[in-house]
Amino acid sequence: MINRLSIGQSSMLDAIRALAAFVVLLGHTFSLVPDTWFGGEMPFQSLAVVIFFWLSGFLIAYQCLSKTQYSFSEYMIDRFSRIYVLYVPGLIITFLICIVLLGRVPPTAWDSIGHLFQLQHTPFARMIDGVPPIRIYGGNSVLWTIAIEWWLYVFFGIAFFWRSMGKIEKALAMLMAGPATLVVGYFTVWESVAWEWFLGAACAAIFVYAPKIGWRQAVIPLMAVVAGILWRFQKLSLASHVNMYDLQLLIFTGAGMMLVVLACKNLHIPSPLRWMAAKGAFVSYALYLTHEPIRVLVAQYIDSSRVPNAWLSALICTLFATVLAWLLEDKHVNVRVWLKRKLLAPKEELVKVQATKLT
Repeated sequence: MINRLSIGQSSMLDAIRALAAFVVLLGHTFSLVPDTWFGGEMPFQSLAVVIFFWLSGFLIAYQCLSKTQYSFSEYMIDRFSRIYVLYVPGLIITFLICIVLLGRVPPTAWDSIGHLFQLQHTPFARMIDGVPPIRIYGGNSVLWTIAIEWWLYVFFGIAFFWRSMGKIEKALAMLMAGPATLVVGYFTVWESVAWEWFLGAACAAIFVYAPKIGWRQAVIPLMAVVAGILWRFQKLSLASHVNMYDLQLLIFTGAGMMLVVLACKNLHIPSPLRWMAAKGAFVSYALYLTHEPIRVLVAQYIDSSRVPNAWLSALICTLFATVLAWLLEDKHVNVRVWLKRKLLAPKEELVKVQATKLT
């Protein structure tokens, strides 16, 4: 019998996801406001990105461990649909605002291809001679994390489903294994963010199979982890710019997230708060993808270096993301159903026909 996320735990994960997206927005917005520590000396937007990686690892591993009769093909269709349904419109919005309206250097064909195939900020150009670098599309700085997420999805999917793959699936997996291993290896050995994703996945395995733990068992370890986070912040603050990707800070953060989830097992959250958390999570991906071009566009008309205007800019970014999410966020479900029907259903019917002939 495996453990399932309770309503309280699911709502807490939604709240964390929404809060992380808003912190990324505020960090990027207030980093340009003089004499403010938030986003500049203390780049909490980077720590929020770390939290996104933990959430991704936890939820993807939880989904794979909880589902029965789940295949590599279904997994890849799910992951493709989830990323690209909003990612492609995000690229189009970035192009229209940053290139067409603001006149930034237009992307080359290689830049565009690289972003469509999730090659931006990957180590290929840095480690392989002759591979031209890929410039970040329109200066939308958050897009580098989407590429890492994609290749983490691929790497984990290959490792998790390898033994159950068919011949065609294994051929596809072998084709993607090389670049996935190179990207994940680089962001594990030289940059630490991939560790947080794997820590999230490990926490999911512990959650699914470990004995149930409530807040009474989690509160003391959680207090110890919070103390560890504060201690690490104190050490890192000795530098002029805090490194939010510090490995020890990442480990403390991931452990703290796990304990928060465990502590919320029987937590009763009022319906209005659950609604707010769910809606915030619903908007979070659209906000993450589009806040940078919208923020830059708003800065052309108001002085975002003033605190009231910075808050106004953040509000406009949030409103734009809300409209985009309302239009497209849940459309990934339609896309994955359509792709599975087109790509997987014919194979299932063929198997049934062959089985009928044999009988």
